[in-house]
Amino acid sequence: MDYKKRTANLIKKIDANKLDAILVTKPENVFYLTSFFSDSVVLLVSPKRCFAITDFRYAEAAGSAIRDFELIVLNNRLDSFPKAISAVVSRCRAKKIGFEASSVTFSQYRSIKRAIGNKALVSAADPIESLREIKEAGEIDAIKRSFSITKETLKEVKRILDPDMTEMEILRYIKQAFIRKGAFGSAFEPIVATQPGASQPHYRTGAKRLGNNKPILIDLGANYEGYNSDLTRVCILGKIKAQFSRLYTILIDAQKRALDLVRPGAKISDVDNAARQYIARKGFGKFFGHSLGHGIGLEIHEKPTITHRNDNPLREGMVFTVEPGIYIPGYGGLRIEDAVLVTKNGCKVLTYDIDK
Repeated sequence: MDYKKRTANLIKKIDANKLDAILVTKPENVFYLTSFFSDSVVLLVSPKRCFAITDFRYAEAAGSAIRDFELIVLNNRLDSFPKAISAVVSRCRAKKIGFEASSVTFSQYRSIKRAIGNKALVSAADPIESLREIKEAGEIDAIKRSFSITKETLKEVKRILDPDMTEMEILRYIKQAFIRKGAFGSAFEPIVATQPGASQPHYRTGAKRLGNNKPILIDLGANYEGYNSDLTRVCILGKIKAQFSRLYTILIDAQKRALDLVRPGAKISDVDNAARQYIARKGFGKFFGHSLGHGIGLEIHEKPTITHRNDNPLREGMVFTVEPGIYIPGYGGLRIEDAVLVTKNGCKVLTYDIDK
């Protein structure tokens, strides 16, 4: 990973937004710029100097991992992050400082503002998230490995499914398998949803037995070296009823229509609408209420958001999910989720080799 280049790209955004510096507080963004993950590190990035502030608990680890930043260590409880931020702002001679509004609480904002005095503290509109939209080769490799672990785990799960097993037993198996296969752990709490519970897109897995002759929705993803995966498949024990089969076929066709449009320059809204409008034409539009997909990388949900409200173009290097679903309260729900990498001439489905 080229961390120096990432910082240089952020500095270009600082200049473009007429800022003198930016505070980076979101752990995923700190990791993106330094390779060090902690919720107790604050970065100040400016064209003149770059600082990393942490406390004594992380001094050794941060000192070993963080390069190209001047490290400031708070050694006792009399020190504080706002006070240290004020000091490095003065050393950079910064007068207008951006901050990440999505990760700074109002209380933190007030403390920092009080510490820096008459200097301007303004929202920076998530400049690092926009950089993270386009994945580098090393990031793509880590995401692919994360998906490989997820796919291997799902194959194992399919082999052990039994009507007498509970949803929670499958969930525990998934999480243990991720660790066993070299992942840091689960990217999110897996979903194992029997019917009719699967009508809830974010169903809370419980103690219900899987049973026979009904679809089981399994949504899982691993975290590998900080990068995430996200995959949903519907598994069957026994025979599937005709109505569920019809719904599933609609989702397969809807997803294909969306995937056929994925290429650099395509409008994101067109991709979403390709699936959404097809589902609506089949009479189930009101039962598909979430966006078609989301970016995936250091966070399980990140830019770009694949929605009919987003008219931005797709760009080479984006990685995101395509996950149409139909959720009918009291009856059940189905979702098919794959992930794609936007390539120079189209896209590559990262989960093509998992049966649907």
